Amino acid sequence: MKVVSAVACATLVTIAIGVALVGQAQPAAAGAQAPAAAPAPPPAQPGHGQGKLVIWGDVVNFNAPNTPNQCVGQTRFKRGERIGFRMTAVDGNTGEVENTATLVAHVTYAGKTIDVPMRWRGVGNYPMDQYLRAPKEMWTGGWPVPADAMPGMLSYTVTATDRFKRTASYQPFAAIPSQLAIIQ
Repeated sequence: MKVVSAVACATLVTIAIGVALVGQAQPAAAGAQAPAAAPAPPPAQPGHGQGKLVIWGDVVNFNAPNTPNQCVGQTRFKRGERIGFRMTAVDGNTGEVENTATLVAHVTYAGKTIDVPMRWRGVGNYPMDQYLRAPKEMWTGGWPVPADAMPGMLSYTVTATDRFKRTASYQPFAAIPSQLAIIQ
């Protein structure tokens, strides 16, 4: 799979997501324009900071725009393809997107953990022809499978922290057949 623009990832599944202030300087994918600068932190939201921070999401194929399987959920990836992590963060008290959260995906591969910063998609700079509505609740991060990757299962988790110093973590279901895997 080619390096894919997280910006151009279309999703037909409604996912509640929040703001990641880390990862805003993540390099643009091939063919995508890099954001001019990281946005200013969003204003405080009334009622937030009372309940738990909750995160969840999915993994998709980050193919380039207008290619097969672009942003389609999958768990099997070939060398050179880009694994896309899509997440959301929600304030447990209000049920609203916690737009101050910082999310990072942690991929365990070849005996080491690789941190994949995620950036909040709610700041614009996305192609409207790829979205049903503005993705103000989604964070995304991408990791290209190395060309020399050995086939086999790999794991990931996602962590989040918000301005209230609340933390949350996400781990996919434990069913072995649904885990991320590198295939030939």
